[in-house]
Amino acid sequence: MTVEVLVSALIALTATFLGGQFLMPLLLQSGFIARDINKKNRPVLPVGGGPILAFGFFFGVLALLFSLNYLTTANINIELVLIALVSVVAISFVGFLDDLIGGGVRTSKVNALKIAKNYTFFNGGIKQWQKPLLTLIAALPLIAINWGAPVINVPFIGGIQINQLIYAFLVIPAAVIFSANAFNMLEGLNGISVQMGLVAFLAIAIFAYHTQEYTAFAIATIFSGALIGYLYYGAYPAKILPGDSLTYFIGAGFAATIIIGNLQLLGILLIIPWIIEFALKARKHFHANSWGLLQRNGTLKSPHGQNIYSLTHLFLRTGRFKEWQITSLLTIIEIVIATLSLVLLWS
Repeated sequence: MTVEVLVSALIALTATFLGGQFLMPLLLQSGFIARDINKKNRPVLPVGGGPILAFGFFFGVLALLFSLNYLTTANINIELVLIALVSVVAISFVGFLDDLIGGGVRTSKVNALKIAKNYTFFNGGIKQWQKPLLTLIAALPLIAINWGAPVINVPFIGGIQINQLIYAFLVIPAAVIFSANAFNMLEGLNGISVQMGLVAFLAIAIFAYHTQEYTAFAIATIFSGALIGYLYYGAYPAKILPGDSLTYFIGAGFAATIIIGNLQLLGILLIIPWIIEFALKARKHFHANSWGLLQRNGTLKSPHGQNIYSLTHLFLRTGRFKEWQITSLLTIIEIVIATLSLVLLWS
């Protein structure tokens, strides 16, 4: 079973890489472009990495289904794997719609004009208050199947029982909506969502295998493979800007995997950086951006001065760090959180 899952992840990695080679020219030809404003020459790049990641994840899941039906048997719930696929593809489509009509970044019009002219993300798009409602689409397959033992096992306390209907109709939608939108908030520098998301999914895969939640293990491993394949395009210096389609895809995939694996406590611990990001952005009423203003020496400086409205501002406010350094530091923070979470919950 483990070999089949790892092979499926490798196929997801390969399909993501090849999918990018096919889809990136189409995005450019279709006018899905924007300037990477954190670079000296502000290069024009395609926007909307969600379809590339979805392409890879789809073929990874397809490979797993073939192996489970023709080659081997395993304690993996195929129906739940397909539910996860439907959920993340649906949310990626919503994000792609936002990319299609111009998107909408959480920043003021004044700051937007100062940062970049004719930047496609600032041209309208889905209204900010509509986004949480639209991301509910990703929760509908999970609600429909009514999956998940609503018992959260807390170390030193034990299991906390939750009513099944409350869990299905309140907890699951809230988790998916928050995760999708939180991942979308902590974006703006090359590789943040992909690298931090990869760390989170690898932690889920490790812990799910340990707890014998093999369906979640399979989903998280395939997702990790797709993210590794996407690093070629999304890591610094990026060849494509993520767009909402990518951040929604990763966030919804994270929530779906946690719910399917009944790994709620692990999920809460792993998503701590995004919870902090949500709280920081709330201080500015979600009208703040996470990227910086490029300086002559290649470092970035926060357009918000010494104020901290994002985790990236911890470094941007100093004006001493380059883009790749900030992304690396935030990735290291997630690695530390993931490691401590596994140590805490391991038994």
